[in-house]
Amino acid sequence: MRTSYAVGIDVGGTRIAAGLVERKGRTIKEAKVLTPKGGPFAVVDAIIELVDQVSAGVHPSEIAGIGVGLPAQIDFMRQSVEFCTNLPLAGVDVRALIMSRVRQQATIDNDGNLAAFGEFRYGAAKGMRDFLMITLGTGVGGGMFLAGEPYRGARGLRGEVGHMVIQMDGPPCPCGGRGHIESYLGRPAIAAMGRELAKSFKGRAVLEQAGGDIDTITAEDVIKAALLGDEPATSLLMDSGVVLGRALCGLVNLLNPQMIVVGGGIGEACGFMVERAAQVIAEESLAGRRDVRVVQAELGNDAGLLGAAALAFDEHDSREGLAR
Repeated sequence: MRTSYAVGIDVGGTRIAAGLVERKGRTIKEAKVLTPKGGPFAVVDAIIELVDQVSAGVHPSEIAGIGVGLPAQIDFMRQSVEFCTNLPLAGVDVRALIMSRVRQQATIDNDGNLAAFGEFRYGAAKGMRDFLMITLGTGVGGGMFLAGEPYRGARGLRGEVGHMVIQMDGPPCPCGGRGHIESYLGRPAIAAMGRELAKSFKGRAVLEQAGGDIDTITAEDVIKAALLGDEPATSLLMDSGVVLGRALCGLVNLLNPQMIVVGGGIGEACGFMVERAAQVIAEESLAGRRDVRVVQAELGNDAGLLGAAALAFDEHDSREGLAR
């Protein structure tokens, strides 16, 4: 039976969002909470509460299943969490914990992959067969579609764009490595650069956005200052665009994609940073630069949620032997 709805869950380092989604991508009901800091079971409890909220009043037979995007490396075949930088979920059987308390099938996947899935099914990459997505948020993630299908690698561990090394012995990354893209473009990294900027007179606008408290400066404070026209904040983020562009040059040369979609809270807020990255790709990539378009995501914060729902629909239809 072709069901009407799926529940999509997008778990991030800052917040968890859930939605009851129709097959055409319209979200009927949505709920959000801040990501709990009390350990893995608190995260699972929050997921269950959100599922209950968005599915209330809908008969379980009308729901295809639950798709869950986690900021983690997922062994997709085994549905296990292998590694998680920003949340204590490594080794936790998140899927089994969810399914022990709900009446639907659940499927977990990497959040960057599901953001790409959302943009492929409903957003900026609709109709693209070969594209990459990079998400800039608390962490830096990504996903890719090759020949019209999500590419997960041998066990589902691909797509960790944020942990590509771009500088030997560079700044430490939350994963334990050094010089990774996330060390420069994740929300904590941009906040740290903003705090350094605020120690000088040039950082006055950034400091004002934080209410005058240098210790509370966030990436959003830097972005707000830049969007208000502050040159030092804009320069900081333009430099970040160069880092992003040079990192993506390697992927353009390696994979020859049709499109690169830049999403996540930072990617969506900083159009000028994305444009600078596109300029770098056009200047420094090889022949594949002529084939690629660099665009901002269209679905905003809903990309991961909608991608998770699309995954749940596809998994249900596969189980039932239904064509997409």
